[in-house]
Amino acid sequence: MSDTFGTPNGERIDQIIEKLHQLKEIRQQLVNAPISEPGVWIHQYEVRKQYKKGGEIYWYVYAKWQANEPIFKRNPKARLKGIVKRGNNPEYTCHQHIGRVGSSTGLGTDPLVTEAYREWENRKQLDAVDKALEQIEFALIGVMPEQTNKA
Repeated sequence: MSDTFGTPNGERIDQIIEKLHQLKEIRQQLVNAPISEPGVWIHQYEVRKQYKKGGEIYWYVYAKWQANEPIFKRNPKARLKGIVKRGNNPEYTCHQHIGRVGSSTGLGTDPLVTEAYREWENRKQLDAVDKALEQIEFALIGVMPEQTNKA
């Protein structure tokens, strides 16, 4: 018996199984790689600063981790204790500064920013692989007969 593409069903199933093995290998590589927390993303923002001496205005682009829930440990500066309001959670916050992405002064990207983007990309790939595996499993449940112990 053949499927709609003219491929024998057994061959098509072998192809699907091979793809599943490939996805699982990719998943294992991603799990072992540096990876960001689930549900976080990187937000970039620009800061403009005027220096007193020449009055020139320079811009800097910074990156920070962002989350919907406070998951990042606060690291308050001693001089700000008691001055800065901490909201509902004095120990954790929804964002964490990573570093500089670039500037008009010629300063380049901080290595921590490059690593953060790599971790975030790994997380996005892992999430995509997990979603694909889940969808394949769901599809197979619909077409494969349920196995029972009855003879």
